[in-house]
Amino acid sequence: MKRTFQRRSFLRGTAAGLAWSLAPVFVPARIFAAPAPSDQIVVGWIGIGSRGNQLLGENRRKETMRIAALADVDRVHLLRARQIIEDQYGIERPEPKIVNGWRLEQQPVPAGAVAAYNDYRRLLDRGDLDGVVCAVPDHWHAKIYIDALDAGLDVYGEKPLSLTINQGRHIARKVEETGRVFQTGSQQRSMSTFRTAVNYVRNGALGEIKSVRCNIGGGRAGEMPPDEPAPPNLDWEMWLGPAPLVPYNPRRCHLRFRSFYDYSGGNVTDWGAHHCDIAQWGLGMDGTGPRKIEGGGTFNPAPFNTLADFEFTYTYGNGVPVTLVSGGKNGVTFTGEKGEIFVSRDEVASTPDAILKEPLPASAVRVEESNDHFQNWLDCIKSRNTPIASAEIGHRSITVPHLCNIAARVGRTLEWNPDEELFVNDPEANAHLNRDERAPYYHMAGY
Repeated sequence: MKRTFQRRSFLRGTAAGLAWSLAPVFVPARIFAAPAPSDQIVVGWIGIGSRGNQLLGENRRKETMRIAALADVDRVHLLRARQIIEDQYGIERPEPKIVNGWRLEQQPVPAGAVAAYNDYRRLLDRGDLDGVVCAVPDHWHAKIYIDALDAGLDVYGEKPLSLTINQGRHIARKVEETGRVFQTGSQQRSMSTFRTAVNYVRNGALGEIKSVRCNIGGGRAGEMPPDEPAPPNLDWEMWLGPAPLVPYNPRRCHLRFRSFYDYSGGNVTDWGAHHCDIAQWGLGMDGTGPRKIEGGGTFNPAPFNTLADFEFTYTYGNGVPVTLVSGGKNGVTFTGEKGEIFVSRDEVASTPDAILKEPLPASAVRVEESNDHFQNWLDCIKSRNTPIASAEIGHRSITVPHLCNIAARVGRTLEWNPDEELFVNDPEANAHLNRDERAPYYHMAGY
């Protein structure tokens, strides 16, 4: 495989030049010679916390992929993941020296060693990667995705695609400009239960669709402990990145960050990104969005500022209303003239049962089939086809939860123009389409 692109340096003029790395950049022989017969896709992995580690565990043994480098602002995450991958590859390192409590790496670095960085920009600057996997908190998505695309890399980017609606549009536009392969981590598009439900809905098994309901659970934050010094293994300033500079608190960091609007949209955008995506897929609305958004909820107490409980209804141009609600059984329910289809990750069921017991005819139009979301990305890197959850799809799907959060924050029903991606005659609501970002992490630097 070959990539041709103009690479810019991400280190020049930034503090990244001071960042520590746990292995020097090495360039495999495949860069200077014909590709190996296996033609493995060489990737870097950015973010190895809760979701990143889970994604790594599910996919690190893919035969068509080799992981060459890792990046994470938490040294504990980084060393743990590197050990796992190098054990898998049969790479042995000599025991490190411990000097004044610090772990020092030994030289020479073993052949085929996995490089490890606390600054993702050093990973992007290597020159030997085909793609990157990115599983970091939401507030970092736009910056890292755009930097990776500018570096000429194909990207597997975790959902939600963006922190704001404008960021999502910028990411989708950058994918189009660069021609890279981008897979949004909306893995429900590669699950058989959801594909079955969507195929039945789209082929009229329910008759005319009257409504859709997305139940996603609430987002209660709990208690906030006092601020404290950041642990020595964590680069807290880098973790914050484009978000405001605040003292370290364990509730702000890693898996718990979603209770803060600076880093996430709460459960509205976390699970909402999944189920609003399925609702939009089933309705055939991937290329557009709703026109009216109403509803609200109860916010978590300060200093948390995302919604704890909520109910929103958004309506598409075809008149079909979709409800996004924090209560009830997690899943998506399509209601039509002839009955209902409920779908979740565990099941797909209809009322009456006969709806799903009747096979779809051979002439039925079926949506694209993918049974392995990550492998779909790897396959598309080779074929240069568009993955099942492109950046454009990821953007249109996460726009819906973003719209709901904005409606709650301004406290009224909103009218949305999905073609112009603007609220109609509403400057206050339009002010929420983006957020201020802290220098030097501004994601628009690539434009």
